[in-house]
Amino acid sequence: EPEKPSLRRILKMPEKQTVRKRMGELRRKVGMDARAGLLRMISRALLQERRVLTLGTYQPIGSEPDINPLLSEWRAADGARALALPWCTDREASRMEYRLWNPCEKLAADAAGIPGPGSGACVIPDVLLIPCLGWTRSRRRLGYGGGYFDRYISGLLGSGVSPRLLGVAYGVNEVDESLFEPHDLPLDLIITDIGIF
Repeated sequence: EPEKPSLRRILKMPEKQTVRKRMGELRRKVGMDARAGLLRMISRALLQERRVLTLGTYQPIGSEPDINPLLSEWRAADGARALALPWCTDREASRMEYRLWNPCEKLAADAAGIPGPGSGACVIPDVLLIPCLGWTRSRRRLGYGGGYFDRYISGLLGSGVSPRLLGVAYGVNEVDESLFEPHDLPLDLIITDIGIF
């Protein structure tokens, strides 16, 4: 018999939508200082990561922070390093993979219409930098609700693969812990302009 959604979960969905809207508004108003601070913190976090050869990043959409110029420098500093971007293979099922990406190459639209490396080889990155619409100090991530990252990560974990998961967010986008269920998996770190959590 299918599990019935709890009343608590039913009540949370509209609440999450309201919070998502508010977080998007706050993120659009972020200034240059916060952007610069976030890039500094990402640089610091990457220095702490050992033996990262392939780094999964994202192509910013909307008000998501553009961290890729920094990552192009990170890649150029060591010939063994590579970057990868998500590629949606099935929009209906919220399925994606990561494909190798050379920042010089032209991007194509994937099944969700998001630019990505159409011809890149499929890889599993050592570390994923994941954009967060909201975040908590217990390292929970609020996304757009599409489930792409959740499905991808749970598929990897189910096959015994566990890349490091680093959320990328602005300090202003901290949200309340009560939005999350106990089964919502925390990330390994949340990197913000106000600190690394």
